[in-house]
This record gives sequence, structure tokens and C-alpha cells, in this order.
Amino acid sequence: MIRFFSIFFFTLFLFSCKQKTELVQAEIKSFGLKIDFRLYNDSTYIMKRIYEFDSIKNETLEGNFKLQNDSLVCYGDFNFNGFIKNNFIESNQEYEKYEIIKSKIKSNSKIDFKRFPTYTTFTFDKSKEYNRFNETAIPYELTENDLLKIDSILPICMNKTENFEGKQNADDYSKQCIATKNRKGEIEVWVNCACDGMSKDSFKYFIGTVHDGGPCFFKLKINLTKIECFDVFVNGS
Repeated sequence: MIRFFSIFFFTLFLFSCKQKTELVQAEIKSFGLKIDFRLYNDSTYIMKRIYEFDSIKNETLEGNFKLQNDSLVCYGDFNFNGFIKNNFIESNQEYEKYEIIKSKIKSNSKIDFKRFPTYTTFTFDKSKEYNRFNETAIPYELTENDLLKIDSILPICMNKTENFEGKQNADDYSKQCIATKNRKGEIEVWVNCACDGMSKDSFKYFIGTVHDGGPCFFKLKINLTKIECFDVFVNGS
């Protein structure tokens, strides 16, 4: 009897060791598309693309991944090279991010976006599309204090033009930020803004191009070192 229970508990132990558990669940939710991205403790991933209005396009992608510190590489059906930061999985290849919903691993975090719900940040890389900076620019990682500075500067920049028709409150906009340091060591931030609510969900995940829309869509650069703005562009109507 003792031998039976020993074998039973040893078998149960082996089973529990081999049991697949979820490490990270992340997602993108935008315009009728949901991407569910999960990493498991056996170094496999499952990604599901679910289309609300066209289920025929639904697909499931599977493969393996390597996670070293905060760097993540996926290979198989979905090839991905990126990193985990500020509760997002961010791509090294394009301006795209997956928001982490659940996680059993610790990651680098300088910004709590629950405190800054109208902001999202992307890491600058010269190889990415939409390179809006001088070729000598290098990446800079924004902090919560930097976002507070941007909040204070934006209304001043908006008040310099008549295009905003009373929309001078920065809280009325969702804001995407890409930050760099220039050759003088000054911090420059590209800020892409959209009326909060119109593109709030998609703004968290990727940078796209919007035409028209008037003052609901504008972009500019802010020099956080000099506390000034430049290259202000407001969409046409």
C-alpha cells in the first residue's frame, strides 16, 4: 500500500511538472479585430486573431519563443522580435504594441499608464517606418515626469493657433509619443494627438495615418529641454 501511494504521488508530481501554464496574456483590440497573444512556461505561444465581422479570416498562430531579461523573440507561425516594457509587449520592427492583461513575470516599468490613461509611448528606432527625427537622434525613454511636462506644454502650443476652436485642453486628446535625444543632448518628443474616444483603443497599440478630421487630429514636436514646441501640423477638414 505504501509503495502504491509512493508511485501515485510520484506520477502526480511528474504530471504537475509537465503541466502547461500561462506566463503572459496580451492583446490588441481595435476596429472589430482582437488579437489574443499568450506565452506559456514550456516556451510556446498561441496567438489568435479574431475578426468580429468576418469570422472566415479568424486564425490561430503557434510556435516557440525565447525570453531573456525583457527581450522577446517568437518564431514559427508568427515571427516577432521585441521586448516587454511598461506592461506592453512592444515590437522592435514597427511601432506596434500588445497590452499585457495578465503576467507572472516581472518587467521593466517607468510609467504606470493607469495614471496617464490618455498617453501611450513607443520606442524610437531608425529602422522603423515613420522616422520623424534627424539621423543623429538616439532613443530616449520617457518618464512620468516627462509626461507631466508634455501635459503642461501642449495647451500652450495649441493656443498659438486658431485651428483648435476651443479644444485647448490636452486631456481631450489621446496622445502617442516617440522620444529621442538630439546631438545636443536635448530631449525631443514627437506627439501624435486624436480626440479622446475617437481612436482611443487603436492609439494604444500602433501608429497609423489619419487624413482630414480637422483639429481632432494633430501632431507636433516638443523640446522638453527648452520647453518649446515646433513642427505643429493640424489635419484638414
